[in-house]
Amino acid sequence: MPESRRRKPKKAPTPALAGAARVQRRKPPSRPWVPALMLACFIIGVAWLLLYYFSSGGFPGMGLLGAWNVFVGFAFVVVGLGVATQWR
Repeated sequence: MPESRRRKPKKAPTPALAGAARVQRRKPPSRPWVPALMLACFIIGVAWLLLYYFSSGGFPGMGLLGAWNVFVGFAFVVVGLGVATQWR
């Protein structure tokens, strides 16, 4: 049976120079309005969709948009997801 190739030994890591040491800074926490805006967008989007489906578009103003009400509701949810990426 053929013998496997031997792997080369790993080199020891070289010590970093004292002046070249890189300091990683932590990002500051997000502002208080970020989670509030995120939750507000989620709640508005879900409430819009539920109101549209339960009222069958009979709510004042929703009849003009027709099927675009689904887009409006999901747009609020997508904006909430976009804001959620900024939350630390």
